[in-house]
Amino acid sequence: MTEVNCKHWRECGSVTGGCCSKGIYERPSFGVCNTFCEYNTSIDHHKKPKGEAFHKRVLKNVKSYIDAERSLANEGELDDAQYGARIKLCLTCEYLKQTYDDIGHCGACGCGISKRAALTVKGRMPRATCPKNKWAAVQMKASEE
Repeated sequence: MTEVNCKHWRECGSVTGGCCSKGIYERPSFGVCNTFCEYNTSIDHHKKPKGEAFHKRVLKNVKSYIDAERSLANEGELDDAQYGARIKLCLTCEYLKQTYDDIGHCGACGCGISKRAALTVKGRMPRATCPKNKWAAVQMKASEE
């Protein structure tokens, strides 16, 4: 189970997250609470972007997710070789979080542990990206072919 340091986080039986007793989020995922919640005690709030910078980051993440989903619909899944290369990088990554699937979930992306965010799904999306830029070499190699 992912540790959430927000004092308002409550387990409530939700598969993809918990409950926010502060009422900021209806059923926040682990990634939302660990990345965005102003009450999370593990976040250095002096370094956390506020205002416009924060909103730009959220919009960038939303756009990235939409682009990844669109690429899956338009281009289909990555082949086994490209998928395997991505997952091999993930398995050695310090941000890998074990979850309900065989591989786990990226703890750096902040998108929670929903089934669409699982590495078994994201790893197959042609335009999905690694927030630490570890998949860039795999994508470059595929575009050269």
